[in-house]
Amino acid sequence: MKSVVRRTHLGTLVCLARCFVAVGLLVCGVGRLGAVEKRLVVSLSGKQELAVLAIDDDGGLKILSRSPVVGAPAALCFDSTGRNLYVASANPGTISVHRADADRLEHLQTVSVPAKPSYLTIDPTGRFLLASYFVTGQVSVHRIVGKGRLSNAPVELLSIDPRAHSVVFDPSGRFVFVSHTQTNSITQFRFDNQTGKLKPNSTSKLQRDVGIGPRHLWFRPDGKFAYGSDESGRSISGYQFDAASGALTHLQTLSSFPDDFEGKGSTSRVQVHPSGKFVYVANRIHGSLAVFGIDEDSGRVELIQRVPNDKVVRGFNITADGNFLVSAGQNSGMVVSYQIDEMGRLHRKAELAVGGTPWWVASFPSSDEPPQVVVQNAARVLRTADRSLMLGQGTMAGETTESSVLLQTRLTFGTELNEQGDLPGSVGAACFEWSLSEDLKNAMRTEFQLASPERDFIVRQKLTNLRPDTLYHYRAIYGESQSDAKAGPSCSFRTLPGGGVSRPVNFIVGSCMNYIKFMHGKAGNAGGPLTATTEDKQLGFPAFAAMQSLRPEFFVGTGDIVYYDNPFRVSKTVEEMRRCWHEQFRFPRMIEFFQHVPAYWSKDDHDYRYNDSDNESDRLPLPETGLSMFREQLPITAVDSTNSLTYRTIRVSRDVQIWMTEGRDFRSANDAPDGPEKTMWGREQRDWLQATLKASDAKWKLLITPTPIVGPDDAYKNDNHATLAGFRHEADSFFQWVKQNDVENLFLICGDRHWQYHSIHPTGVHEFACGALNDENSRMGVEPGDQYGTDPDGLVRQPFNSPEPSGGFLQIIAGETLGVTFFDDHANALHRIQFPIGGSPSE
Repeated sequence: MKSVVRRTHLGTLVCLARCFVAVGLLVCGVGRLGAVEKRLVVSLSGKQELAVLAIDDDGGLKILSRSPVVGAPAALCFDSTGRNLYVASANPGTISVHRADADRLEHLQTVSVPAKPSYLTIDPTGRFLLASYFVTGQVSVHRIVGKGRLSNAPVELLSIDPRAHSVVFDPSGRFVFVSHTQTNSITQFRFDNQTGKLKPNSTSKLQRDVGIGPRHLWFRPDGKFAYGSDESGRSISGYQFDAASGALTHLQTLSSFPDDFEGKGSTSRVQVHPSGKFVYVANRIHGSLAVFGIDEDSGRVELIQRVPNDKVVRGFNITADGNFLVSAGQNSGMVVSYQIDEMGRLHRKAELAVGGTPWWVASFPSSDEPPQVVVQNAARVLRTADRSLMLGQGTMAGETTESSVLLQTRLTFGTELNEQGDLPGSVGAACFEWSLSEDLKNAMRTEFQLASPERDFIVRQKLTNLRPDTLYHYRAIYGESQSDAKAGPSCSFRTLPGGGVSRPVNFIVGSCMNYIKFMHGKAGNAGGPLTATTEDKQLGFPAFAAMQSLRPEFFVGTGDIVYYDNPFRVSKTVEEMRRCWHEQFRFPRMIEFFQHVPAYWSKDDHDYRYNDSDNESDRLPLPETGLSMFREQLPITAVDSTNSLTYRTIRVSRDVQIWMTEGRDFRSANDAPDGPEKTMWGREQRDWLQATLKASDAKWKLLITPTPIVGPDDAYKNDNHATLAGFRHEADSFFQWVKQNDVENLFLICGDRHWQYHSIHPTGVHEFACGALNDENSRMGVEPGDQYGTDPDGLVRQPFNSPEPSGGFLQIIAGETLGVTFFDDHANALHRIQFPIGGSPSE
């Protein structure tokens, strides 16, 4: 019954999303919507001001407010909500962010950039702001980190051809185009809307004839055609767009100036009407606005009208309802409004002296207009509504072998948390396509799978028959149904070399990611340093950016991936437990990391039930609920697999073999007397571990466990192998077995402990603790000989113990030698050790 109710609710959401699309299209049609006063913003470069104007239903103009800014403001761009305005300025080169209220602007932030941006645009997901730089020939990408604010530094800054005049997206947001007046070309990129990274498209450049000078570009709302203003050529050019390849093809060029005009002149701005029926171009020096009709089928244009205007029209904007065009006269200081009739013709209605070199015009919603409907242009209306169905937790790969991998994604309703702090799932269908080629040419595709509430809207599929040690590219194809499916961002994974290949392998081990402590600090019971900034809380744990900089081939998460039991918010039900995964895995830094780094996962107490949990009590969540959540949320087993074992061994290469054990599934009661019958592993898992270790011919045998075996740990605990009142007998028996069977080059790696250490057991076995991933979850450790620890006699040797509380992780590089490096969460190396064959370390 619950699933039926959930489906109905989600169906309602999907219908509402479709209604927003329909309303948006109605708003963008030609025709008057009623007597509602609209708002405009004009950048006044000479006065270093932003002016907010009102335009009434008859085209009348008036100034509502003026806001001073630092530097000379130029290009403007609203975000997809219409509530945040981005302003490009010169002297110095900056991008500033302003909150748009009914009649004024409130400054929020300013970030420095290489030069004055010549053009600004927002990607359709609303996650990134792109800027082009005419003077330096560059393009930058800033992440929008929350409430309109920008990342302080760009996530991408590329030097491309000179005179990069504008940067625009196609309606899907998968492709980016930069026009260059000097080189007579348009650079074509692919855009990753999870990472903000730009990659040259397979056809990286559209070259135009000498003397054309492509300046600005604007897509028709349906995405089939684009139209550009040619600065040097004094013309308009039409382009056909291939939505599959992301390439433009020149279709037509037509003069925007009269044939008999003599003298200098150039075009400036171009904009397609929201209806897609007309396109407008500003003619400088000639002092006119040209109107062209667009043939719906062929995309070709034909002149309809030229109307007189200021001699130098730097910019203009069509209001979101399509009723008016408002232009800015750079030399005259005048703003002029035109009514647009049903044939696209312009009728001059009013003019207003604003002074100060008006540069750019942008429209934003008035207070009574819903931001879902009225945005900067018609294409963005479609894009904003399209945000309903997203991959809000990214796409990830897991359990790579030399010939197989599990791929996973989750269909979500948007990308932001709702009022309940959850990222709701969305009904739909998805599959995966994969290829050896980065542009996914000749891609193979899985069958579509339903994203259903029973599986938390997660789609997971297994690829087999892959090549060893090979880089594969893949992406999710998803939609409300198979018929309207679209491509997600490009991802990648590398299959393992396997037992037949010897080469160095680089991977990372991390643990203990505490979302509540990270987000809420002391209120979330944080014991470590409170270092998370506002930007960090939007992007996620800094450690993921640090780990990504080391270019690992895979990641091992060794337990406590989420925390169900923080006092700030205890999760007991399936819905509450799922929310813990949703809120954390939607972080952009995590999405970006796992997009290209496959992972192996194990669980510990906090992502199973609660702190130090065993299987004895009936306290919620129950053991079976914890087990099912682990299998559901992470790509560990095939979808709907309920019986397959999750302890396993992975033959990484000829040199390296990994074992991952389960410490919660089969354990005895924590408070049972220690002895031969007490076990964390269970007899079957212990026998398997010993048999496979003994049979292995790998040079380096790495046993990765959720909890410590050597320690030392706190004396009061009783839930792991290192503790005196816990499972020490099983640990001692295991070390004795290792020694008796001459198992060489066995190294232990563990999670669970919130500090990093390198310890050596009296038998000579080394253990490395990766520590907590974030600062707020870290603490000082326990040293050998500590009377309050599990090694009061100081039998354990310890070459390294964290000198101060810090988040961090381990990097392992294993080949001919075994290198282990302890890093903090900003990729600063804290301790490094290397083992030659035979296990004698050199530091």
